[in-house]
Amino acid sequence: MFGWVMTTDAQSRGAGGRTLELLRCIAAGDREFALNELAARAGLAPSTVHRLLDLWVQRDLVERAGPKAYRLGPELFRLAALIVQKFDLHRIARPFLEALWRQWQETASFCLYRPAMHSATVAESIASPHPLQLVLAPYSEISLAWGSLGRSILAQLPPSEIDDVLAHARRSPISGRRPPSRRALRGELRTILKRGYALYEDEAMNIAGVSAPVFGAGGALVGCVGVTMPASRFGRPVREALPRAVTETAGRLSTALGSG
Repeated sequence: MFGWVMTTDAQSRGAGGRTLELLRCIAAGDREFALNELAARAGLAPSTVHRLLDLWVQRDLVERAGPKAYRLGPELFRLAALIVQKFDLHRIARPFLEALWRQWQETASFCLYRPAMHSATVAESIASPHPLQLVLAPYSEISLAWGSLGRSILAQLPPSEIDDVLAHARRSPISGRRPPSRRALRGELRTILKRGYALYEDEAMNIAGVSAPVFGAGGALVGCVGVTMPASRFGRPVREALPRAVTETAGRLSTALGSG
């Protein structure tokens, strides 16, 4: 039995409104449903619902379950899984971060790219057990112009978006320094893009890190995985081995998120 009740006249909302109301009713109801019942709940003519459902059947969003009955289709389940996944990314990333943390005993983090804000957000972070550590609080904002985390994402963006980020870049939130020149930073971004990871080191502020981008379904940029630590612990053995560990972790996480 459908539990969702329409409170507005779907007929007056145009094709987009009718489709939305129909989708809401399907989402709120049982896996199998009758055409007439769905039409009544959506406030639409059965002929309109039949026409829309036929289109969805062609795209595997719904399947026929009888002459006038339907059920949810595999494509709708796939799309729903992709949407849910986007709200549960930190849980998916956690095992990968734990493996990286166990190997290096340094702060391992997963950040989500926020296109509308031209920034990133810390979705999950496991702090180093060492007394001297860089702490990244969950949900804290990361500038794309600074550090390995931000720049590993920035390097993946198209030139127009990079220009927009650099145009609004502020001083470093840690050192207070001005951003490097656009020419210098663009050169670094090309290097990051070529080798597949970002390396950042500031001995004066005792900060270092290595990060690599993470992708999802269709190759869409999701964010990045990175390891950060005091520069005093970023010696040659770490510098030589950590990039491979980070890029491999980012690759495995990308595969888990549906990247080809």
